[in-house]
Amino acid sequence: MNPIELKMRHKNVKAFIDADNIELVLVRPAEPEKTLAGGWVTDSSPEPLPSQVARIVHNTRRYKNGLVNAEAGDIPNTDYLLICTNDVDIQVNDTFVWRGDNYRITGIHPWRIESKLCSMLFLGPDNRDG
Repeated sequence: MNPIELKMRHKNVKAFIDADNIELVLVRPAEPEKTLAGGWVTDSSPEPLPSQVARIVHNTRRYKNGLVNAEAGDIPNTDYLLICTNDVDIQVNDTFVWRGDNYRITGIHPWRIESKLCSMLFLGPDNRDG
């Protein structure tokens, strides 16, 4: 790709994100460590990464209520994607909070060079006290 065209694409992505941005504070789970007893443990409270800027966009073109009616009741079905500039530090399995709900990054589009487009999994609100 022409370097000037790539630079213009970077500017367009940045302008799109800045139009309706969110402050993205990612938490990256630590790698499990082996204990002396032979088991695996992970750090229960990893440090959050520095704040970054991104934008959350709908994955569908038509409005839908975001719920699936099941026998057990309504189940949330969110169709959102996360778009950010190509220099954002983000990986699969990073988690973040948006509007009081928890999300996890489940995938990153591998062939985009002007931005990072990520799929998200809705985890719901915290269900623990403290």
